[in-house]
Parts: sequence; structure tokens; C-alpha cells
Amino acid sequence: MTLSTGKTMTHGNSKTMTRGNSRQKTRTAARAAVAVVLGVLAALGYVAPAGAHGADAPAAVDYVVRVDSVSEPGVTVRAVEGGARLELRSASDRTVVVLGMQGEPFLRISGDGVAENRGSPTWAASRSLTGTVKGAAAAAPQWHQVSRQRTVRWHDERARELPARAWSVPLEIDGTTPGIIRGVITKAEPPATGWWWSGALLAAVAIGLATPRSRIALAVVAGVAGAVVVAWIVVSAQLATSPAENLGTQLLARLWPLLTGVGVLAAAGLLALRKSAANLVAAIGGACLAVMTGFADAGVFSNGGLAGPGWSRWAVATALAGGLGLMAGGAASWYRTPVEDRTSEADK
Repeated sequence: MTLSTGKTMTHGNSKTMTRGNSRQKTRTAARAAVAVVLGVLAALGYVAPAGAHGADAPAAVDYVVRVDSVSEPGVTVRAVEGGARLELRSASDRTVVVLGMQGEPFLRISGDGVAENRGSPTWAASRSLTGTVKGAAAAAPQWHQVSRQRTVRWHDERARELPARAWSVPLEIDGTTPGIIRGVITKAEPPATGWWWSGALLAAVAIGLATPRSRIALAVVAGVAGAVVVAWIVVSAQLATSPAENLGTQLLARLWPLLTGVGVLAAAGLLALRKSAANLVAAIGGACLAVMTGFADAGVFSNGGLAGPGWSRWAVATALAGGLGLMAGGAASWYRTPVEDRTSEADK
């Protein structure tokens, strides 16, 4: 009888412990889910005001801005940032003035570098992609030197967005000779949108299924996704620099996506070192990465004109697939880890 009672008590204790562990795992899973959801919501809060590439140019547009000719020898003009800006470089010894929307002096490129007329309504409008010319030009130009280089970039209403059309920007050479920049805007051929979306989402599913049982696999995915996103942001920032906006300024405009990429890289390091809760950190970082870079810049999957490098679609697809895969795989890995193992890891 005594032995029988002892067995019964042992069995009862075992069932009690099992139920306790089950409740603990359920509570932990709920906390993990809440943490991931909060990460996604925080990222979604960022997307609305900052769903833009660089200072204010989108990651991709559905048109192409082309420069056909520049009348002044030694002066070259091209469209940059997916047509959001024009870039003028002068190797001429003459003083080149870009005229504004009202025919007023707007930008001056000379042997001294670049100066901008801050009394020009076109200058005020050129400070942002959505700016429009308002008011009248000041009676006398208010020149301010902004660079010793002979290169300048600016937003120009005359060479932006559909419908398809010809455009021109007038110049003035040495204060007397008229000049002109001519170009056209055409519709950009869209990429294979469905293939990009389906490929990224299928890759996310594959990552989510393959990584829960392996911290190393999670670490590799986090390392690759974080590295690709950071590299893409840095290269895109380099392409958007100008005499008035250096690399630091452009990186600051991309601060939160950049920090998210760095955070996912940090999660990869924590996973490789087998640190406590690293899988949950990877899940939250993946969710933010998918939202801030994957969904926020998903316009590259549907629009043909890229503002960044030619591999921008691969970078965004990597962020989307890697981010969603990390969110699922990291959360599942956290849930699968026994409670006692988490406790022992935290005590190390």
C-alpha cells in the first residue's frame, strides 16, 4: 500500500509539473507574440511618414526622366534618384546660371563653385520633392555659396513625373548667352511584379519552416538579411549625395531602416553566441525589417524606375523574405525552447 501510494503521489506530482510547464510555455508564447506584434506596430508607425527613399525620393517610380541635350559644351546633366533630381556638372570655364520657373536666377555654377539664389521661389520649391513655386522672386538675387565643387543637384518641377512629355530648363551663360537643357519623360516598363512578390513570400515561408530547430540557421539568415539591407542603404545614400547633402545627411534620412538592419546583424551575433532570448530578438528585428524595408520599399516590385542601385529589388526582396522568415522562425524557436533551458541560459 505504501509503495502504491508513493507511486500515485509521484505520478500526481509529474502531472502537476507538466501542467505548470504547459502554462508557463503558454504565457511565454503569449509574451513573445505580444513583443513581435509591438515590434510590427512600431515599424508600421514609421512607414506612414517615412515610406520614402533618402530624404524624400521614393525607392522606385513608374517613369524615366531622360536628358537629351545640353547646349553648353563642357556641361553635362543627368537625372538621378529615379528622376527625382537633376544633376549638373560643369567642366566649362564659363559661369553657368540655371534659371528658375519664373525665369529668375536660381543656381550659379562657376570657378568659385556652386551658389544658390535664396530669393528664388524655385529654390524654395526645390528643397523637397513635393515643393511648388510660390510667390515672386526677390528684386536682387540673394546668392549663398554652398560648395566649392562644380556639381549641383536639385528637384525640378519641370522634369518630374508622368504624363510622357518633353521638358526643358533654361540656362544663362556668362550673364548674356542663352542656353538650354532638353529632355523627355517616358513611362517605365514595370518588372515582373507577381514573380518578385511570390518569390519573396515563398522564401519567407521556407525560412520560417527551416530555422526554428537551428540557431545557426537563424543566425545565418539574420546575418545575410541585415548585411544586405545595410549595404543597400549605404550605397543608395552614396548615390543620393550632393554638394549640399553629404553622406552623413543622406544616412540620417535613412536612420531607422539603417538601425533596423544593424539590429538584425546584432541579433545574428547574439544567436551565434547562444545568448538568452536571442531568437526572440531576431523575431522582433525581423518583423521591423520586413515592415520598414520590405513593405515600405515594395514599390520596387511594381515600378520600373529605380532610385537606388540596380540590385534594389533583390535587396528589398531579401529584407521582406528574411524579415518575415526571422519573425516566424525566431518566434517558433523561442516557443520550442524548454522553459528550464531558457532559465539556465539566463543564469549563465
